[in-house]
Amino acid sequence: MAPNVGKHSRAIVIGSDALPVIDTLKYLGVEDILAVGNDPELLAVIKTAYGVAPSVGNEPGVRVWQGDFTELPAYQGPAQLVVFTDESFGTEHTPREALVKACLSVVAGGSVIIHSDQESRRWQPKYPPTRDHLAALVAGLPLNIHSEQEVATGYCGILQVPPGYRLRAPVMLSGTVVKGFGRGSRQMGTPTANIDTAGLQRALKDLAPGVYFGWAKVHAPEGWPSEDSEVHKVVLNIGSRPTVNTGNEAPSVEAHILHTFLGGQEFYGSKLEVLALGFLRPEIRFSGVEALVGRIRSDIALARGALDAPVMVAQAMLLEERSD
Repeated sequence: MAPNVGKHSRAIVIGSDALPVIDTLKYLGVEDILAVGNDPELLAVIKTAYGVAPSVGNEPGVRVWQGDFTELPAYQGPAQLVVFTDESFGTEHTPREALVKACLSVVAGGSVIIHSDQESRRWQPKYPPTRDHLAALVAGLPLNIHSEQEVATGYCGILQVPPGYRLRAPVMLSGTVVKGFGRGSRQMGTPTANIDTAGLQRALKDLAPGVYFGWAKVHAPEGWPSEDSEVHKVVLNIGSRPTVNTGNEAPSVEAHILHTFLGGQEFYGSKLEVLALGFLRPEIRFSGVEALVGRIRSDIALARGALDAPVMVAQAMLLEERSD
């Protein structure tokens, strides 16, 4: 069984072989399950077998949602477990698209299970699956390979979002604040400080494009309140910003510092140090600015909560000591 899954967990099960998986989860005590698929007949069978719990409220039960998993509305999540069954992984959508959506649907510490039976292995042309192939699929995603094995009915791989979204090791980024594209505050209400990437190439080499979080310290201009130079929470975007990029914009490192600066909104030329501790998600091309803004707000909320953990708070001392 996947780690951190129990009676009070929520599970999302995708694909035509959902019914036996739901049976197994119910046997193991999982009470809150969402079945996702495009086949109305299958969903009707699930409704007949289990009834359908109310769509609103906190009452556990089995629910169904008809459609492609990659289009599952955010309000249907999050979950502690996502299970792909049979052809749902790699035929209705690419494995990469499926895993990106799973990352957005699973809580920190949650798991993603890929189950492929003897007749359904289109996502893996060369059978049996290799660990290298699975590692390539999750590269650049906040997923670790927990386990994989051959089972009587085929193949089962278990992936896990790291507890607290934590990176294996903190990454320090330091540079001068430079002018960006001005969209953070103008279009999205999330002002960002762009770090000059000239001196960051070595550090960025091992960081996949995406959204990170951690602690930041601005060496604020002379005369600014001391509070502005303290260590604050930060959400960091590394990459090319595919939703808003006009096509000729170079990759950037943009820091949204969760602090209202008392000395002003502009501190170009100041030194900015960021200690990246967690990885929330890869870069995604959203349908538009409104969808992007909604996800940014979710990212900020997740980062705030994750950074409140004692293990994360203790890491802030690294920046404070570095500046002493």
